[in-house]
Amino acid sequence: MTNYLSLLADTIRTNWDAPALTDFYLTEDGSAQDTSRGNHYTYGGMYTALTRVAELLTSLGLQKGDHIAVCGANSAHWVIAYLAIAKMQGVSVTVMHTLQPDEIARLITFSDAKLLFADDDIWAELLPSFQGRAGDRLIDVISLADWSLLDGRSHRPMTGSQPGDDRDVSFPSPAPDDLAQICFTSGTSGNPKGVMLSYANISASVRGVAEACELHENKKAFSFLPLSHAYVLGGQVLTPLSYGACVYSLCSNKTPNKLFAAISIIQPYAVFMVPMLMNIMSEQRFLPLIPSMVKNMEYLVIGGAEFPIEVERILADMKVPIAPGYGVTETAALISLSPFAQHRLGASGQIVSTLQARISPAGEILVKGENVMLGYYKDPEATAAKIDADGWLHTGDKGHLDEDGYLYVEGRLEQDIIVLPNGENIRPDTVEALINALPEVSESIVFARNGKLVALVVPETPLALGEAASLRRTILRTVNPSLPLFSQLYDVEITDTPLSRTEKQTLKRYLYR
Repeated sequence: MTNYLSLLADTIRTNWDAPALTDFYLTEDGSAQDTSRGNHYTYGGMYTALTRVAELLTSLGLQKGDHIAVCGANSAHWVIAYLAIAKMQGVSVTVMHTLQPDEIARLITFSDAKLLFADDDIWAELLPSFQGRAGDRLIDVISLADWSLLDGRSHRPMTGSQPGDDRDVSFPSPAPDDLAQICFTSGTSGNPKGVMLSYANISASVRGVAEACELHENKKAFSFLPLSHAYVLGGQVLTPLSYGACVYSLCSNKTPNKLFAAISIIQPYAVFMVPMLMNIMSEQRFLPLIPSMVKNMEYLVIGGAEFPIEVERILADMKVPIAPGYGVTETAALISLSPFAQHRLGASGQIVSTLQARISPAGEILVKGENVMLGYYKDPEATAAKIDADGWLHTGDKGHLDEDGYLYVEGRLEQDIIVLPNGENIRPDTVEALINALPEVSESIVFARNGKLVALVVPETPLALGEAASLRRTILRTVNPSLPLFSQLYDVEITDTPLSRTEKQTLKRYLYR
């Protein structure tokens, strides 16, 4: 298989003066792009910048195989940092920037990262976690905002190349199984697992998206979901860049109104979304916006969680070019995807050409092939539990295949896992343990309602009038700061009725869904 870096090199040479990366800000009234803000790079400017960053990393003593973390909001500089790490043959450690600071610090240390690219506000919050700690491997931190370290020459105007530009574009030629990236699972079943993705994994994901979505030069791609997710990085950034599109990163407030306004202004050829946003889009108040959003859109790829078929029908009736897909982080986020014209209602696309798939006797989706990860970092036991001796990766999801290879996903095999509409996997017992640790609480159960986490709590003693509201506030104030943003409680309800349990005292979770 052709390495995606080889594709990218050819594309940079061919599209040297074409736009590659744009930080997109909306004007205050949300009616147009604010072109006075953000960074803008041509393909030549992007390559010049990433080469200088790679040279800087080498000058700091970093070598092939060293781990380098990236933690920040979506931006052109985030992408350049990622590609610069590949250029100097390092390993990218991509960390979700919305995690709690102590969790970010823990993952950076766990991953053995020697250097960190970070937004300034993130590093300010991380600094107390690193100060005074002996044995940390972190040797330096580079701001994703301030690149004066490159003498101000990293920025190239969108108008084209400059005199003296060097178009001798080259990237290394890593072996297919060389480690390229460590990205983390949601981590709500204990500590997040570091998924080790090889160049073959990432290249297979790029190929799979390209086969399903016909790509051409000079199109516009749109990036707004966090780049630390393999689904977003592969589909919204690496694939478009490998085929000559310009990637717009939304940097303004990401409320649905702002998001949909940005799509209408940019008019991207493809957008990658999670079902939660599709549910919002199908609400009555947003339906009038759809025609202007999709008039030039060729693909609206939906992945990360189950997609409600009633929403799919609404959007299909409006001729929205939906293309549901399916994947897990352990397969570089791609298992199935089909072009819009070949989509079947209720299906998550066809299995990509780089994978084999079968359904186990228990109904679990199993896959094997080029997309399957190398394993979990520092966790051979978890790796062996996920990938069997014959190389089949056990996704943990139920589903079935039709006679034409279309995959239909039917939920989690383990019923105690909640999959939110944003694609995050939540272990409710992890959240419940935090709630139950409070002396005022007898027991609790956490479940999803309308796509949000809710806790039903039984107090230790009967509460007087007004005390229920106080307990609710105490739980939210105590528990949520200990959880990642995606697994925090939206609401707490108090009840005097003991929770229903089996004879073995297992919670009857099905009664509370």
